Amino acid sequence: MRTLKLGSFVLRGCEIRTRGAGDARLEVDQSGARSVFCMLTSASSMTMRRAHEGLDLLHETPRRSPHFFPEALALLAFLGFLLLTECLGSLGWQDTYVAAFLDGLRGDQARPFTIWFTGAAPFLAATLVGIGAVVALRRGATLVDVCRVLLLLAVGLLLVEGLKLVIDRERPGGLLQHPGASSSFPSGHVANAALCVASAIALVHRLRGQRDFVRAAMIGAGSLLVLAVAFTRVYLGLHWLSDVTGSMLLGVSFGGVLSARPTVRRRFLAALGLLGLPVLYLTAACGVRVPVHSPAAQATPVQGRLLVRTIP
Repeated sequence: MRTLKLGSFVLRGCEIRTRGAGDARLEVDQSGARSVFCMLTSASSMTMRRAHEGLDLLHETPRRSPHFFPEALALLAFLGFLLLTECLGSLGWQDTYVAAFLDGLRGDQARPFTIWFTGAAPFLAATLVGIGAVVALRRGATLVDVCRVLLLLAVGLLLVEGLKLVIDRERPGGLLQHPGASSSFPSGHVANAALCVASAIALVHRLRGQRDFVRAAMIGAGSLLVLAVAFTRVYLGLHWLSDVTGSMLLGVSFGGVLSARPTVRRRFLAALGLLGLPVLYLTAACGVRVPVHSPAAQATPVQGRLLVRTIP
């Protein structure tokens, strides 16, 4: 009786007998045949299971591997916002040109739809966030996951409001401008819409291995909403072009933070909650305002029209 080794498996119950010169015959009794069959079956199932596990690991590797694109996008967009804030004085001619062009296109009376849309924009953006929360819960997200995104959204909205309290920039003086309106930079309507859209997209998690039409529709509808809100704010003479551009940069930066790694999100939340927001609101409470250049210093609104002055 000998033992025959196949790979890492040992076959017992096999007997080799020799007949004549160089002839060999392998006789396996009935119990040995059953044991060989069982071992081969278990080996096959184990191999297939390991192959499936290897495929799963291959699919999960890109998700688990560290990627810094969202963090880089958030940083670049925020640096772009800071650069835009610094260069507002040199961009005054572009703001004036766009405002004068849209003023001539609009005339003395704006279209009712644009007036309705700019007023309904915050409610439309909040509706997208609600839809994103419902989709997230139906896709297996917990209530804690949804609340994390909503908490970040609240911090982002407080940041925008704090910036408007500290930065002092005169508005164009459009048709619907309220006498007690806040600073022109950044645009609150556009920033709120951009932050809400970024939160809604973050709530709708990407489906693995199949096309996600809900997420694609959310991205498309949200982008159109932000662009439409930005257009109506400039069209109605309530903001300059640079105001809405800065707000969209803040929205892109916020979207990058939401897509970043959990550690980055926690650090962002801690930095804003413990340092950024208290400094902004304490500065505003002390009455300190940071004046920035506005083309309104060289333009006069007359009956809702923007007339550019000539400076000698």
